[in-house]
Order: sequence, then structure tokens, then C-alpha cells
Amino acid sequence: MSTPSVLISGAGPSGLVLAIILVQSGISVRIIEKQTHHPIGSRGTGVQPRTLELYDILGCLAAIEKAGTFSSPVAKYKPGVKEPIYTATMSEWVEPSPCVPRSNPILLPQYVHEQILRDRLAAFGCTVELGSELRSFEQHLDHVVAHITTTNATGQSKDETATFKWLVSTDGARSSVRKQLGIGFPGKVLTEGWVVIGDIVVEDLDGLELGMWHQWSAGPNKFVYLRSNGKYREWMFTCPRLQEDTTMTREEFIEYFYSVSERRGVKFGEMSWVSNYRPSGRIADSLRSRRVFIAGDAAHVHSPTGGQGLNSSVQDSFNLGWKLALVETGAASDSLLDSYNDERRPVITQMLAMTSDLLRKTVEQIESKDDSKLKNEAWKRGGEFWMLGVNYAGSRIILGDGDVTAPTAAYSYKPGEHVRAAYRAPDASGLVLADGTETTFFHLFSMARHTILVFGTADAASVVESLGKLPKQLFKVVRVLPKDTGAAQQTIDGVTVIRDTKGYAHDGYIIPTDQSTIVVVRPDAVVGAVVADASGVENYLKKVFI
Repeated sequence: MSTPSVLISGAGPSGLVLAIILVQSGISVRIIEKQTHHPIGSRGTGVQPRTLELYDILGCLAAIEKAGTFSSPVAKYKPGVKEPIYTATMSEWVEPSPCVPRSNPILLPQYVHEQILRDRLAAFGCTVELGSELRSFEQHLDHVVAHITTTNATGQSKDETATFKWLVSTDGARSSVRKQLGIGFPGKVLTEGWVVIGDIVVEDLDGLELGMWHQWSAGPNKFVYLRSNGKYREWMFTCPRLQEDTTMTREEFIEYFYSVSERRGVKFGEMSWVSNYRPSGRIADSLRSRRVFIAGDAAHVHSPTGGQGLNSSVQDSFNLGWKLALVETGAASDSLLDSYNDERRPVITQMLAMTSDLLRKTVEQIESKDDSKLKNEAWKRGGEFWMLGVNYAGSRIILGDGDVTAPTAAYSYKPGEHVRAAYRAPDASGLVLADGTETTFFHLFSMARHTILVFGTADAASVVESLGKLPKQLFKVVRVLPKDTGAAQQTIDGVTVIRDTKGYAHDGYIIPTDQSTIVVVRPDAVVGAVVADASGVENYLKKVFI
């Protein structure tokens, strides 16, 4: 059996998403995890609207939505009092639209999230190798030599040396790959004290409502949170660490909870997971070293406030995956991979600033003794935190005109604007194929190819011709007809014709029907170019393909 082309070290969400993208694109992958069992624990629970959109294209959205719940309110209590001081809405409900069908985040325990991704990966015949640790590696001109130690269930170990074209490290904040590469990880700790996070079963609620966050505070650095997902027996908890260099026991947590909340009517079951945690804000100096890449927590760590962490990690993989697939298949040059670092670092840098500021507000709110001043700023979400405005303006592989290519805030959500290069490609429903099948843009998009949307008077045949000798499977050319167009249309080889029966595509992209407009959508559902004709498409292709 031939050696896979890509080794992924670390099987958390970012590693799993990367593996799915690559195998969907026909790239052979080996994904290893040094732990001997899949992790448990709620951990990163927020899944933002932009990530949900990408999961729709990846093919696992239905399972994610079925397992998750919508964002929950937060209630703060005085010790011993069952009625809350206040109840804060973390985020106002945003009505979905044809262009933004997933407009609200969901909550999902990370262990469930990862199982869904593993199931999706297994559908392509690829599974995670547990108990396999990347000990060291050497880079060469055209390959990477990896030294792997595999430990079986009985504790027996076996050493192995294998050769791969590429190595991607998604092995967490203490990444051994990042350290071996000598890549700096500058930043700072964000709080003076450590906190404990974990999962525990609540057997008697004593009036606590399911599907909510519950918060008690009894002075500076004396607080406790209990959060219910609503669908799962475990409740996630957070409190200060009581003793250094020790892990809180179930009995210690329960007694601490009672001492702060004075709610001894709440009864607990088993504690399934617990960990000490101290928020830090760090970003790697580079996300690439020749044939080795880092992504997820190996590349950046930050405050959990705002629910950006897991989402930023998987979005690293959405950015890297399609580019690595193109280079590995020979459709693009190695230089395309430099854009991974160039596009993602500005996004992460702004994300670090946003989440650190939100953490500061959270600490101030926890320690505040004046309830009249509590305006719930620390709980406010929405807008930029939904990540719908994350963009790659200024990227060398984006083609646009005027302001669309100028560097701007990496998080800048401005709903209602016309389609712009470097920003997300909106969805649209009410699209009907020639055979009468109804579809959406997100179901036409694919992580394995570019989608070229041809609007107005633009010539679809010339767009197909502009692709030249590039592999046709890497593109889908879609002619978007206005809603008032008749059903009978000329068939063009290599072009999928759809009718915008409700006008959502033209309205959402704000494109006049009497103008020639071509929108090139990258595999990661980012608009690579907005151009007027096939020559513009050719100019974009020169930036990405050989």
C-alpha cells in the first residue's frame, strides 16, 4: 500500500476538518493522535454561523444541527436566592434569510462535535489512528520523514519511520511540531489566576432551568458557573482553581459550589471530565515552514470568551485544505501555500484582540458589587463574533477593484452590501436546475473545486474557454438566470444552468440583470474575484493556478 501524501498530527476539530477536505479532493491522508482514546468533555462549545455555513458545504451540517442547541441565556444569582438578579440574553435571535440561512450560533459539546467529524471522515474510508505519536521529523526538498511511535491497548510500543509529502500539525497549544520548527509563540497570559473547567451531571436541579448558564459570585475570584446544554446530562462548570498543581476532585467542586451559591438543594452525579486552565493570547510567528504547516491551537491560543477558538481553528483548515490539494495534484505552484499564512494571521490577530477585550469585561462583571451597573456587556454577542465578515482583503490571490483588495479589518461584518472579493460568498435558495431540481448556492459549492457564477450578460461559454487546459473537475461554471427568464434555455457544454426563481441570488449579491458580472467563488466559499468578463477570470486564475 502506498504511503499517504499528507500526515496530520492531531485529531481535534482542525485536524479532522483538514482530513475531510483533503480526502474529498482525492488526496491520501494519514491522521494520527497520540492519545489512546478519543477525548471527552464539552470544551469549546460554540459553533458560529460562518462555521455552520462551511459545514453545510462540507456535508456534515445536518448532523451538527441535530446534535446542537441554540445559544442560551445567562442568569446571575445572589447566594442562597433562587430568583436571579438579572437574566442576560447572550445574543438576540437573528431571523435567517435566503443569503444567510444560518444566522445564529449553536452550542455543541466538543466531544460530540468531534464524533460527527470522525463519522464524516470515515465515510471516505479514513480513520484516526489512536495511540500514535509523532516523535520527530526531518524536512527534505520534496518530502518529510516522520518518526512515529504507536502504542497499543496493552501498552506495547512500536517505532516507525514513514515518508510524506507534507506534514500538518494540529497537535494543540503545546505543539511539539511548532517547537521543533523553532517557530516563536509570542503573547501573554490574560488572567492572574487559573480556573477549573469540567463536566458534571446535575441530578436534582432544585429550580435551575435547563438550557441556561447560571452564575454565582461571592466576591473577587470567588465565583462559579454552571451551564446546561439542554440535550445532554452533563453540565459544564467553571470556577477558580483552589490549589496549585492539583486537579479538583468531584467532592471539592461540590463543596465549593455550595459555599459560593448556598444552593445545597442542587444534587450532583458523576464528574466526567475536569481540567485546569489559564487563558492566554498567543499567535505563532509563522504558520508555515517549507513542507510543514501548523493550524488550530498549535498556531494560536486565546480567551474562550466569544466562542471564537474552535471556529478559528477549523477555519484555518478550510483555508489551507483546498490550497494544499491543488499543490499536491500539480494544479498550483508551491507559492500558493504562502497565502495560508498571509491570509490567516491578520484574522487571528484581530480575533485575539476581540476575545481579550471580552475577557476583561467578563472579569469586571464577575467581580462587580454594584448590580445596577451590570449592563451585561460581557455577555453581548453577535455581529463580528458570528464571523460572517471574516475576510482576506489585501491577499495576493484575491482579484478585485478599488477598495475590495485594500487591507481592512479582518473581522468586518457589513450586511446588505454588494458581493465583494475577499469576503464570504452569500447563499441563495430558490435556485432551480434545468431538470427542475431546487438547490442552493451552498449545495452547488464544493471544497474540492472553484464555482464560477455567471450573471447578467456575461458569456458563460467564454468563461469555460478561459479555463484552458486546467483540469475541468476543479471548476463548476454556473449560469445564473433571472427569475423572469423562461424555462427553455440553450445548453452549453461545461455549464450548469440555474434559474433564480425567487430573485434571492441577484438580490443577495446585489447584481443588476442587465450587466455582465462574474463571481469566482473559492472552495472555502470566499469570493476570489468579481469581474466583468472571461479575461477577468483568466487574471484570477493566474494568481492561483499554474
